[in-house]
Formats: sequence, C-alpha cells, structure tokens
Amino acid sequence: MKHLISFLIFILFALLAMWWYYSCPICLGDRNNNPTVNEQIDAEAEKKAKKAYEDSIALANGLYAWDIDNNDIFRYPANLQINNSNLEVFIPEKIKGFETKIADYLGTHQDQELMIYGYETSKEREIDSLTGITRANFIKNILINSGINGDRIVPKAKLVNYTYDTNGTYNGGILLNFHTLDQSRLEEVEKGIANKTLYSDFGSKEFKPDATLSNYALELKSYLNKYPTKSVLITGHTDDVGDDDSNQFFGLKRAENVKKHFIAQGIPEDKLTSKSKGESDPIVPNTSEENRAKNRRIEIIVN
Repeated sequence: MKHLISFLIFILFALLAMWWYYSCPICLGDRNNNPTVNEQIDAEAEKKAKKAYEDSIALANGLYAWDIDNNDIFRYPANLQINNSNLEVFIPEKIKGFETKIADYLGTHQDQELMIYGYETSKEREIDSLTGITRANFIKNILINSGINGDRIVPKAKLVNYTYDTNGTYNGGILLNFHTLDQSRLEEVEKGIANKTLYSDFGSKEFKPDATLSNYALELKSYLNKYPTKSVLITGHTDDVGDDDSNQFFGLKRAENVKKHFIAQGIPEDKLTSKSKGESDPIVPNTSEENRAKNRRIEIIVN
C-alpha cells in the first residue's frame, strides 16, 4: 500500500508539472510575449514530465527497501525475479550489489533486523508449502555469503495473488522490510555475537579480513559498548597438517591478526585476549579436506 502511495505521488507530480507549463495564466501570458523562449520551456517541461512519469513506473516495479521510518535505504529500477519452473530467484545485473547496501545499513543499525518475504500463490502453496520460504532463504543465503549475520535475517512466506508472464517469470516475488529487534530476538542475536565461530580464509597463512569478519567487528563493538564489563577471548584453531609446534604458531598468529583487526575497528585492546589451540581441539576428524577446512577456524567467546 505504501509503495502504491509513492507511485501515485510521482504521477501527481508529473501531472502538476504539465499543468503548470501548459495551463497556468502566468505561463500563457509569458508565452504570448516570448513564443520562441516559451517553446523551449514547453519542450523542456514536457521532457521533465515524461521523465518523471517514466521514473515513477520504473521505481514502482523495482527493488526497494525502507527503514522503520519509511525512508528509502535503496531503490532500483530493476527487480528480483521468481519463476514457475524452480524456486531460485534471478538477480538482474542492474541490482547486483544490493546486498552491500543491506550490510551497510545493518552495520550502522545494530538494533535492526531484515525480514525477507518470499511470494507464493495459493496454488503454489498447495503444491509445496515451502515455496515462499524457500525463495526467501535463497536470498538469505546470498546475504550470508556476503558477510551478513544470518541471525539478523528472518525469512518468511507471503501469500500473494500474481501471475507469471509468457516466459514463466514474475518481476518481483521478494519483499524486504527492516524493523527493530524485539527483546527475545535481541537476546538471540546477542547470544550469537557472544559465541562466534569464524571461517574467514584462516586456512591461508596470510591474513585476509573478509566481509564476514568486518561485519562481525561492528556487531562486537556495539555489543561491548552495551556491556562494558565484558571481555573477549579469541582462539585460533588449525587442522592436523604439519607438526604440532607449527600449528600452534599459526593458530596464535591468526588469532592475533583478528585481534589487531578488532583494535583497528575501535575495540579497546585491553578487552581482547588471543591464544592458540593449534590442532589439539578439532570439531570434526581431519579425514578429508572438507573436515580440515572446518577445523581451521577462529572461535570468539565473550564473557
């Protein structure tokens, strides 16, 4: 409904602009005195009115997200697309990067979470009750891969009456809304911040802070500001490739690199302690490369 109101405002603006330049007495009088100048004014007014109308149509059909005060966080002329052949969501080239805007917003609004609504028709729900939620989770996974904390993303299904075009696609199908975390959700998110495991390319001997680590640093900083008496233990873990002493060294080096990154993000050094357990505490047996990757991790405990 809010989106429809925005669309109608654009249309009203376009119509008022056209009336002003074509019908108001002041403009008509001036046009009689300076026809050449006013022909140019008329042409420019028509061009602006046409663009306002075209923009209103594009924005009405595009991907957007509002904050809790109904201000635009972002708005694109293109939109996500769902289809009737599978539950994947197509992301046009024109809106790639929207996940960064979401990450930036959540990074500076630690009391907010994102609701993702995946559309489904009543018929689709009858065939597969997970249609809408699967579409929402498709976008959630993209956002998690871009470094956003999954605890602050809530996927939901939304029953909507729509039809697919002749190609079997629907322009839209995903609705994004932000709102303030309630107390129970806030406790859940804070629990995840206080007990975090990171896999930010720690298998490499070179430290590479990624989006996941950067976004977590913002959450951790906000958490420590709220609970100033708490402190952070950063523990590095490795797989079993190499000898014990080398793995102990690399585990500590990676933990210290994370500590330095946190300090660079404004977290006080006296709240941070780093240590290594090397290969001594695997979470899965080191029997495959996949398992070894799971053991190469940083564990963060806040207490």
